[in-house]
Amino acid sequence: MAGLVAISTAVIAGPASAKVESITEANIIGPGLEGGLRIAAPDTEGLWESGIDVAGGLDDTRADSVEELGLTPADLGPRYIVTYRFDHGDDLIRQDLYPYVKGGPVTHTPPGQELTLGGPARGLKIPMVAGWYQSSLGFLHYLVDRGLPRTNPVAPATGEPPSDIAPWARTAPWVGIVVLLLGLAALFRATTRAGRPEDKGLLRHRGRASGSWSVGRKSSAPSGALRLQSRR
Repeated sequence: MAGLVAISTAVIAGPASAKVESITEANIIGPGLEGGLRIAAPDTEGLWESGIDVAGGLDDTRADSVEELGLTPADLGPRYIVTYRFDHGDDLIRQDLYPYVKGGPVTHTPPGQELTLGGPARGLKIPMVAGWYQSSLGFLHYLVDRGLPRTNPVAPATGEPPSDIAPWARTAPWVGIVVLLLGLAALFRATTRAGRPEDKGLLRHRGRASGSWSVGRKSSAPSGALRLQSRR
């Protein structure tokens, strides 16, 4: 009878006490973590901030979708995979981690995972709480202090051109090409027109017709009139 009471107590208290005991270790893989990141006990207490828990704990509330957290899939950023091992046995529990979400890391625990209890209730399985959960920025700081990249290692695809490109070329590169071609065409016309011989002759012809080219002339009177005056 005493053994039955012990087993019943373990089944009832097991879910709540699982969190009180410990996470043996967690392994994280993802961008910027060559070889992965391992966090081992007794330094695993901060991992409870990820929302990992067994059913029947103090808070089983989880969102069914990322939209219920007020986010969209585009807000999540790069995904990391966390594999937990608890002190109850050799079960591996998986969780998806999105550490660089604005406001705090977001996690998703897939459904259908179970944790095998030890002790008097050895062999009994308790389901893990599934769903989406957003933690605080303090959890991100905890992960960074243990080796996670401080900032998002995956550059966002913003489509921004390099900063050394002129502003007008960033918005419309073809505008610069058109302006350059127009400038070259105008320069070509100016140099071609200034170098034409017929243009210079035209200027001389216009000068003679207007009388402005009289320099060097002795008189505007006919030569015959000059000879008549000399005979007198």
